[in-house]
Amino acid sequence: MSADELRERAAYRSGWHDGRFGQEVSFVQNPRLAEWEDLDRLAYYYGHREGRRIRQLLRGAGARGGAV
Repeated sequence: MSADELRERAAYRSGWHDGRFGQEVSFVQNPRLAEWEDLDRLAYYYGHREGRRIRQLLRGAGARGGAV
């Protein structure tokens, strides 16, 4: 399955939202990961990672006085 196909899954979108807006806890301690199985778990992980990346980028832009 390609990365583009993973991004189309509901699990990816859920992970992205949790990574971007959810509590900042260790991914290992994330109870939402248990909701997904197999490829959806992988999609959730990728989405979560991307959501966290965006959160960190925007936090850095805000600290520098950039537009959010």
